[in-house]
Parts: sequence; C-alpha cells; structure tokens
Amino acid sequence: MNNFIKYSCLYIPVFLILLCIFGSFFITSNQTFHVGESLIIDKELSAQFGNLYGGLIGTLLSASSVFLLIYTIIHQKNEVQKNVLENHFFRMIDYHNQHLNHICIPHLKPENGLVEGKRAFIQFKIQFKRILDTTEIVLKKNSVPFSKKDLADISYIIFYYGIEGSWTDFIYKKFEKYNFINLSMINEIQGELVKRGDGKFVRANQTYLSAYFRNMYNLIKMVDESNFLDQKEKENLIKIYRAQFSNAELYIIFFNVISRFGRKWINNQYIEKYELLKNIPFEYCDGYNPKDFFNITYEEEEY
Repeated sequence: MNNFIKYSCLYIPVFLILLCIFGSFFITSNQTFHVGESLIIDKELSAQFGNLYGGLIGTLLSASSVFLLIYTIIHQKNEVQKNVLENHFFRMIDYHNQHLNHICIPHLKPENGLVEGKRAFIQFKIQFKRILDTTEIVLKKNSVPFSKKDLADISYIIFYYGIEGSWTDFIYKKFEKYNFINLSMINEIQGELVKRGDGKFVRANQTYLSAYFRNMYNLIKMVDESNFLDQKEKENLIKIYRAQFSNAELYIIFFNVISRFGRKWINNQYIEKYELLKNIPFEYCDGYNPKDFFNITYEEEEY
C-alpha cells in the first residue's frame, strides 16, 4: 500500500505535466485568442488568456508540485526505514558470529581438548552421523518400517536433546507419533552410542543450537517480511548472511529443517526462496540429498 501511494505520487505529476503541455498547445493554438496574428496587444483578450492559462496550467503545475513533495517525503521515509532495517540486519549477523565464537564443546576425542566456533560444528556433524547410523541399525534390527525423513527426525531429536542417563523417558515422549518405537529401542540406541563413544555421542546440544537457529530464523523472517525492500534486495542481504555458513553448519542446518523443527522454515519457503542450502557440497549429507526435499540448485552445478 505504501509503495502504491509512493508511485502514484510520482506518476500523477508526470500525467499532469503532460496535460499542461497539451493544454498549453491547445490554448495557444485556439483561434479565440488570435495568438501571433497581430502585433497589437488586445488587453481584454490578453487578460482572458492569462486568466485561463494561469487558472488551468498554474493549478495543474501546483498540484504536480504537491504530489512530488509527497513522493519525496515517502521516499525519504522509506530510505530511512531501509537503513534502519539493514543496520539491524548487520547487528544480528554480528550477534550470530559472536554466539558462534562462544560455542565451546569437548572434542569427541578427549585428548584433543575443547573445540570452539565453526570447528564445533565439525564435531556436531560427526556426532549426528554416529546417531543417524546407530538409530538406523537399531530400527532395522527391530524390523520396523520407517522413511528416511522419519530416521532424520528421530536422529535429530536425539542429537538435539541428548539421550544421557534417565533422559530416555523424555526422549521417548518426543516420539509418541512414531508408534513403531518403544522404550526398549530408545534404551538400545542409548547403549550403542555409549558403547561407541564413551558418552560423548549421547550429549545434548540444544544449549548451543537453540539460540543459533532462533537468531537465524528471526533474521531471515525480518528481511522477508520487510515492506521497504524489494525481492532482489532481500535476496542480496540473505546472500551475505548465507556466505557466513561453513559446510558443517550447512549440514546441521539441513537436518534441522527436515526434522520437526523445520516446519516453519518449510511453510515460509525460506530454504528455496533464499537458496540457503545452495553452497552445500554435493553428496555431503551422508546418504541424504537436499534436492529430494527442496527445489534447489547446487553451486557446483553452475560451474
């Protein structure tokens, strides 16, 4: 609506100016005023000509200037709002990077100490892959039917909330919609992960990832819902944000959005609209192809 008013205030003066030009031509060419027919000035006729010309053309030009003033005010207001939004956008990117740099987790190999920032996502990737493989083995062992999307969702819930100690009861309740999963399977998955990783593969990651994804979603939503940016400007801003992601981050983002946590991402079509997974390497997602879930083009396909 704001853009409609803005551009109306631009196009109406153009129309009025064209009308002035046409009116001027019509008035001067009208034989009533005998323009150019004599060197003697008829005061009465000149007064009539001036009143008509000034009343019509002057009014149209005055109206044009009012509309142009309104257009200028709206345009300046929009530019101010756009600058405010872009400043907020870059502050949220700064927060994203600060939060990322403050992520500090134990390496899956204890002798390697702690890992921070983007390197932590490499550990997240390794942990999730182990959970994905272990969950698939247990489900197949129990001969239960499941889809790849089911497997990804079940594995991501375990990865996100963790499955340490008595936490299995909490995780089991999260799987109520899967009538093929029982508590003994959850305990079996937990036992296999503990056996393979000395407890490192059952740890929770929600403390780090909840704020990470919340800020990401709100940043993209803010840009997408802006009334002061056109679609190309929105895409350019999100492209700047997308360039911040490492491959390991894209891996976790992919599995997050195909799990139950990604419902609002999918409903708003953010993944496809802003090509968030465009830079993920081909065959990087451990048997999952993002193109099976989203209509996207890999960056590698453009070379």
